[in-house]
Amino acid sequence: MRLSVATLALACVSISGLPAPARAQAHFPPDSLVNLKYFPKTIAVRDLIDSMRTFTFALGVRCQFCHVGREGMPLDSFNFRSDSLRTKRAARVMLDMVRHINDEHLADVPDRPRPRVVVTCVTCHRGVNRPVDLATLLLGAARAAGGGLDSALRAYRGLREVYYGRAAYDFGEPTLNLVAEGLAADRRFDDAVAVLRLNAQYFPASPQIPTRLGEALLAKGDTAGAVAAYRQALQVNPQNPLARRRLGQLGAAPN
Repeated sequence: MRLSVATLALACVSISGLPAPARAQAHFPPDSLVNLKYFPKTIAVRDLIDSMRTFTFALGVRCQFCHVGREGMPLDSFNFRSDSLRTKRAARVMLDMVRHINDEHLADVPDRPRPRVVVTCVTCHRGVNRPVDLATLLLGAARAAGGGLDSALRAYRGLREVYYGRAAYDFGEPTLNLVAEGLAADRRFDDAVAVLRLNAQYFPASPQIPTRLGEALLAKGDTAGAVAAYRQALQVNPQNPLARRRLGQLGAAPN
């Protein structure tokens, strides 16, 4: 199962040899290359196809992401020449951006160590077609009209099921903490508390989550809940300065 959360650009170009743009090529791989606007016209067919394969792996997509064709159909039925898909046109911009970064900007890095690090598609995409960090994605889902917290949490659980252990998204503790922080800034304290409690299920020994939970509960006016959260934070880290200070301000003993 693959969850697609939006589209950016797979760096694909045209490899059809037929003159009519609406027609599919006669066979695959083609004998010649046409409509090349980024790659040199002298590139070998096999080298171009190998480049296309690296793009699909980097973005976690298939050929039809950029090229006109249907999933499951043979590649000789695709219209690789067509530029009708936005993703294909955007791909050329992305390729040009990567070239400028590597050839110009990184070349200006002083005392650049070797082996030199270069930017590729996978540097940002890491297996997903839209390289948005998980916290931003979840906050967007929570804030979207018709979305809400339930939508964001479903997205988190679904993405975690598919992508956990892969480079696409960071499922570490800070991600949901950042989501809760954003929700609290929106004064959606109940939602922030729900996100932090979910995070605590994944990271029960965290010294940060109960402190953040205490802050959210205090902001929503749940003093008793905040005291309990701060005390839990001290159980994990007895030296937690914020938890101690808050308990003192609330006139509550540490335990």
